[in-house]
Order: sequence, then C-alpha cells, then structure tokens
Amino acid sequence: MDTNRSEKRVAILGAGKIGRGVVGLLFSRAGYRLYLYDMYMEGMRQLEAQGYYEARVTDGHDVDERYRIDGFSIVDSSEDDEIVELLQDVDIAACCVYEGAFASIAHVVARAIEARVASGCERDLNVLLCVNALGAPAKVSDLILSELGEAGAAYFDAHVGVCQVMVLAAGIPSEAGANPWQVVVSANPGLEIDADAWKGERLAVDGVVYAAGAQGLIYRKVYCGNMRHAMAGFMGRMAGLEYICDCHRDPWIRANIVGAFEEAHAAVLQEYDYDADEDAEWVDFITAKLDADVRDPVERVIAKMDEKLSRENRFVGPALMCLDHGIVPFYLARGIAYGLACLARERDVELEDAAVCAFAKEVCGLTDDDWILLDLVVKQYADIARR
Repeated sequence: MDTNRSEKRVAILGAGKIGRGVVGLLFSRAGYRLYLYDMYMEGMRQLEAQGYYEARVTDGHDVDERYRIDGFSIVDSSEDDEIVELLQDVDIAACCVYEGAFASIAHVVARAIEARVASGCERDLNVLLCVNALGAPAKVSDLILSELGEAGAAYFDAHVGVCQVMVLAAGIPSEAGANPWQVVVSANPGLEIDADAWKGERLAVDGVVYAAGAQGLIYRKVYCGNMRHAMAGFMGRMAGLEYICDCHRDPWIRANIVGAFEEAHAAVLQEYDYDADEDAEWVDFITAKLDADVRDPVERVIAKMDEKLSRENRFVGPALMCLDHGIVPFYLARGIAYGLACLARERDVELEDAAVCAFAKEVCGLTDDDWILLDLVVKQYADIARR
C-alpha cells in the first residue's frame, strides 16, 4: 500500500452511502485522501476505473449541492494484508458497516495493532463506529482485545480510541439515470464523535463535532430519530405510500410518529443526562427533517423489519424504557403494531387476536413479564385491523 504520510488520510471501511456519501464527503472537503475498503471488489474496481464519484446533498427543496470526489484510493479486500498495512499507517479508520461485520473488522484492526507494536509506533489510532448499533464500542473493543497479546492490549489501552459516532444524515437512492457511483445524502450531513473515547488531537473537519456522553446520544438517535423514521415507513407501507416524505405529509401518520417521538424522548431524558441547550438544538434539527422533501423509498427504510422490531432496538427498547419511567408508550406500541402488520404481510401470515401476542413475543423478544406492553400492542393491532 503506497501511502504518503505527509497527506491527510482516512480509511473508510464500508464504502456505501454513509461511507462515501457522509464520511467521504466531509473528509474530502477537508482535504483528506480517502482509502476505500469494501468487500464488493468488482464494484470498487469499476469505481477505481471511473476515477471519481459525485456526492449529492439535498433536502428536496432549496438545498441541492453536488461535489466531485476524486481524491481516493481503493484498498484490495480479497485478502487482509493490504487493509492491515493501511491501518498500520493511517490514524483514522471510519467503520461504516453493519454489526455482522464487526468480527472481521476487529480482526484486521488487531493485526494492525500488533504490527504497530512491533514497529515501535507510538501514534494514536481512532476507530470511528459510524453505525446505529447500540453498545457497539464495547462489542468491537472486546473483539479486538480477544486477539491481542499483552503488549498489544497495552497499546490498545494507551493509543486506540474506539468511538461511537452519531451519523447526522441519511443515505438516499439516486435519481433515475444518475451515474451508478453517485451517492445522495440528506442535507446538513455531520458526524458526532464520542469525545470521551477519542485519543489524541481532535479533528478540524467541518461537520465533525465531539460530544460527551455518547452512549446517551446514540440511544437518543436510535430510540427517537431512527424509530420515528422506521415508524413512518411502517405506517406508510400499510397506507400504500411510496416515499417517506409522503408519509410525513399525511396528517394521521405525522401525528402518530410525533407522538411516539415525544414518548421516546421523554424516556431517554429520564435515563440519561443531556445538556438542555444541545438537546433542544437536536430536537429542532430532527424535527426539521419532517418538512424535507427527500424521496426516500419506504421499502428501503423498513428493510430488516424483524431487526428493527427486536427487543433492544428502535421500538421495543424505548417502549420498555418508557414503562421503567412511568410513561405509557401508547404511540410506540402503535409503531410496534404497524411493524408487526407489515412483517405479517411480508411473511403472508394472517394474525387473529390470540396469534398477535404470540407473534409479538416471537419477533420482539417479549415475555409474559412484559404484559403491559404486550397488551398495548395487541389492542393497537386490533385498531389497525379495524381501520
């Protein structure tokens, strides 16, 4: 791997819409060279041959910005040697992958750490987890440490930051006829990095900020923002709508997703400490997205429905947190019921009253001890059926 240490560089592990479209755009604008690593090597070679890609930023209204990005190199993923060599040399690695790839990412990071130890390297390595996976830093750290010897573990403790990152943008499908390597993201893209986990000098990149209390921030993002987005998709699917912006314009859907947001937000405010001004700014930021006119397909948003409906995820997690704090999760239960209805339709399953409870237990990981939430979900499902 031919790298120039005098240039600013970032490794991007997972070169999809978030990797190239959010992380790649922000770092490219700040003068960084991008090193793109992705398991889809055939596509990466096509991108390499093209020599550039376009990042488009839009809110569907007044914002429509386009950036040509050509300062990148492709990292061969057919074997581990090239990515290990890169991670030995660069000091920022943005992981834009699903949780299923954590083990393979941890493996190459561990190999790079051992190589750094062997070479006497004393530089810091920050691993940015740009993923909506709750508890991701602990999971990735444990996987890395499981492969390190004593010296590697000491280096990890002193020099490696495994940082939760809140990605403040969504990847959106390109318009018909666009270049196949164009990436489109929602307006005002940004990254919030866990300030407590970061090692060394902070980045000076527009759109990148540092925030304390990242665990609370990622729970707020997933339980409030991502939940609302998915609930709009579930309700939109049942209403026959095609795009999330259409769901947001529907008065019935909008009232329900706002209600669910308010329940979840009230719960996380009880669970975690937030700066009041920062939280108010975040709520304004996330609320403004309801009036964007981005044509984000409902089917994309509701993909992996069973995962979104699992016990620790977007709906059941905040609903149970509500109950812990004496908040009735009325609208969150409605979101769960709409999700179950969508999943039942996808699986071609017809649910009678008694079967709804069993289906909720199976999909959501609920038990008889969660009878309050189960009862709410069953009643909401019956209401959906009446409608």
